Amino acid sequence: MADEITDFELFNSIRRRDRAAFDALFRKYYAPLCRFSFATCLSQEDAEENVQDMFVHLWEKAPVLNIDLSVKAYLYTSTRHYTLNAMQKQQTALHHLNEYSDYAESGEQDEKIPDTEIAELIRSGISTLPEKCREIFILCKQEGLTYEEISAYLNVSEKTIDNQMGIALRKLREYLRPKLNKLLITLLLILFS
Repeated sequence: MADEITDFELFNSIRRRDRAAFDALFRKYYAPLCRFSFATCLSQEDAEENVQDMFVHLWEKAPVLNIDLSVKAYLYTSTRHYTLNAMQKQQTALHHLNEYSDYAESGEQDEKIPDTEIAELIRSGISTLPEKCREIFILCKQEGLTYEEISAYLNVSEKTIDNQMGIALRKLREYLRPKLNKLLITLLLILFS
């Protein structure tokens, strides 16, 4: 019987704050939406978070949302938006993190910007990486070597370098995520002071 309920009927019930309808729509689309998000962000944890955020938004805004064509299309479009938006925020944070990391490691700080807890947090995060990831990350981000140069130096393929950098960045993001808001605020204060 539940299979006969259309997505529009579920959505209209959700608009009336029907939790059972929300649960049914969530169960129906959660796994495929996670796969869809993962295909873009390449992180299962991030994909799940993106889809969960999208469903929270759907629940909160359902009474005022107008979905005219397809609930399924709306869910996929919203998931794409949440995924790209999250990736852009992470990219911006990593860009600032890399800039500051390079700056902090260069030893060329002027007296206005002390070696703060940010540099220590970055160093701590790097130190938690597995040995191979750490070595490749340092060669790439701190020593400025290209993937090709690292490949020749370590006698491994560039694909291995790319994979290890992906692992390193994911692990750093996981390590820094709980502290990211504080870190970004501090970075912005430093960068724009």
